[in-house]
Amino acid sequence: MSLGAVKARERLALDVHDALHAICSTGKGRCWHCDRRLPRVEEAVGAGWDVQRIEGECVASIILVCPKCQPKCAKPRLAAQALAAGM
Repeated sequence: MSLGAVKARERLALDVHDALHAICSTGKGRCWHCDRRLPRVEEAVGAGWDVQRIEGECVASIILVCPKCQPKCAKPRLAAQALAAGM
C-alpha cells in the first residue's frame, strides 16, 4: 500500500447520550474541570452533563464536563472566537 492510497481520517460525530451511558457504566467518570463525580446515567443525562472531544492531541480524547463547569468553558471559547474574528 502506498501512502497516496491512505484516505484522510473522517471525524465521527460524538453521540453524547451513548458516550455518557458507556462512561457511567464504569462508575469512574469525573468532570475534567472540577473533578465532580459523574452520577448514574439517568441523573447525568437529566442534569446536563456533556461529553466533549479534545482536538489536536496525539491520542483522541474525550472529556466529561458537569453542568456547573459548562458556562466557564464556553466563555474563553467565545472570547477566542471574537479575537480571531477581529472584534
